[in-house]
Formats: sequence, structure tokens, C-alpha cells
Amino acid sequence: MAIIDFHCDTIAKLYENKGSLRTNTYHVDLEKLKASKYLAQWFAIFIDKEQVESSLIEKALEMLTYFKEQLTLCSDTITLATSYEAYERIKKQQKIAAFLSLEEGQVIEGSLENLIKLVEEGIRLMTLTWNYENTLAAPHWSTKGLTSFGKEVAQLANTLPLLLDISHASEGVLKDLQGLYHKPIVASHSNAYAIYPHTRNLSDGAIRQVAESGGVIGINFYSVFLDGSMYSTIEAIERHLNYILKVGGEEVIALGSDFDGIVCKNEVCHAGEMGKLTQSLSKKYSPRLIEKWTYQNAERLLRENF
Repeated sequence: MAIIDFHCDTIAKLYENKGSLRTNTYHVDLEKLKASKYLAQWFAIFIDKEQVESSLIEKALEMLTYFKEQLTLCSDTITLATSYEAYERIKKQQKIAAFLSLEEGQVIEGSLENLIKLVEEGIRLMTLTWNYENTLAAPHWSTKGLTSFGKEVAQLANTLPLLLDISHASEGVLKDLQGLYHKPIVASHSNAYAIYPHTRNLSDGAIRQVAESGGVIGINFYSVFLDGSMYSTIEAIERHLNYILKVGGEEVIALGSDFDGIVCKNEVCHAGEMGKLTQSLSKKYSPRLIEKWTYQNAERLLRENF
């Protein structure tokens, strides 16, 4: 069964270790993606702003340059996609589409011009924050929402080929986006708070807001968000999926594994083992539903917005 995954942190690992996208020891490489019949993978430019003393935007651009070099070296198998048309073309070529996201909005360093530059470089999805307060927004553990600059960013995003990602954001951010941001909301790698009460997980209201906006929620495989353990099981993943299905409906579910960003033991150990999940899902759900969740809902989002 085909796969589109909304979030992995593989770029940071490749950049830090000068690794190869074609084959490596991480959760994601081309051999693993091909084994699970991936149509597309969203690759995040992730920067922990507290660990960087130099310019965040410059580091992000360096990471983008390294990753694009890897794409060039692997152009027989994977190609950067920035639009639905490009995705369809890559799909017909039987290659994998690589989409780009930004995780940690502080990377734009308070500059709308920097945001526009990153969009020009191919970024199509952006989390407003990560785990810290920044100049745009408050993170999941806070009661605050968007800053005045964050509201400017949300309004500008309405005019750009860019979707906002509320994974890591607070409930206040979701409240502030209402009436301000008019496009689908994405939670690229988030789960359900009612199943496991971690602040990184989404309340019922947040699930409904994403669903009503036409967005998607990528189910996160990190055990700490699934059930607080250090072992990520398919059963735990399915509990969150099933709950989000009940609250938000079948159109909102997607995949957001968080591969190469999670530190735990995994029953689905890497991208090459996604068949374990789809086989388990097939015992409970129809092929029509599973295909929606593994790639068709993602394709709809691309088709309607890019």
C-alpha cells in the first residue's frame, strides 16, 4: 500500500553527520522508502534554537543546500516537489516526491522576508514553534497564543504556497488562528490527548478544528506521546488513530511518523516496515479507509492547496 508521511527529521541527521540519503542507519533512507512504496515524504528542516549560537536562517539554508545536494545525487529515485503538479509528474515517473517543511518558526528571525525566501527555496509547511516560546507563538505547554508578529505570519501565509502546522503549538495558537488564517490547518505529527494526556497531543476541540479546516493530522509514532512508555507499538498507534477517526472523521487522518526525531524502541522500526502497520490496520478497516489514511488524504491536501 502506498505511503505519504508528513514528518521526519532525517535532514538534521544527514546534515550533522554528512550522511547519505540513499542508504544510512537512520529511520529513513531511499532503500527503506522504496521498500514501503512511499509516494512522498515530507522532510523537516529542524533547528533547536537553544542549541544554535549563529544565525538560524543561515543554518537552515545550509541544511537545505546539503539536502538538495543529496536529492541531486539520488535524482534517479527522488525529486523535490513544490506543487501538486510536480508531485503528479514525479509519481508518473515512479519516483518518490520530497516535500520540505520547517520545524521551528523562529528560524525566520522575525522577518517576513526570510519566510518568503524559505518558501522560494521550497518550504511548503511550517510549525509556528517547537518546544519553546518564540517571536511567533507559544508552545504546547503554554496557555499563550500567537504574538503580534505571529499573527502577521499567519496572515501572510494566506497569500503564500505555505500551510501552517500546529504540531508543538498551544491551544491558544489554535484559538488565535480562527478568523485570521483561512487555509487548512495541518498537525503534521500529533496524537489525541484523550487517549494519552501529553501536552503535545491534541484536544477534541483541536482535532475538530483541524478537520473542519480541511486539514490533516499525521499520527505520530513516538511512544512518549502514544502512552508514555519507551516502546512504540502498533496497538498504541491504532488507539490514537481510531479515536481521531471518531472525533474528526476519516478525512483528517494521515501519517506523521516523526522518524529520525523519536528516541524509543519501535514495533515499526523504520520507514521500510510500514507494511506492518497497514497489515494490522487491514484486520480492522477497509482498504478504502486505509488508502485514505496512508496517502489519499495527503494527496487531497496537496491537490487543493498547491
